[in-house]
Amino acid sequence: MASDFFSDITSTALAKTLDAAAARQKAIANNIANVETPGYKRVYVSFENELRSVMEEGSAHAVRKALKSLAPVRRTDLVSAEKPDGNNVNIDAEIAELARNTLKQKAVTVLMAGKSAMLRAAITEGKR
Repeated sequence: MASDFFSDITSTALAKTLDAAAARQKAIANNIANVETPGYKRVYVSFENELRSVMEEGSAHAVRKALKSLAPVRRTDLVSAEKPDGNNVNIDAEIAELARNTLKQKAVTVLMAGKSAMLRAAITEGKR
């Protein structure tokens, strides 16, 4: 398959990480929007531990196969302290998580741009 030719493990892992960052942005925005909703339980996205486990699979073939099915998972936080109205969103924690996620998203974007630039340089150098 032609698209698999350029889908090395690193590029695929970076793309999946961006998917997780986008899902996390949505979850955080939803939490912030519901900070005053009685009974609302915050949601979070689980991904990094799963990615780490996949990357430790062993062979490159096993890692590639596992990466294809890897996706961020939205979970409901049932353990954080609740306010009297049953809502467990901490606005300060959400804002901090939003900033952390934005930085992570920017870092992954820079890494992907660097990989693209290397590939572009290899292709154009071959034309000379």
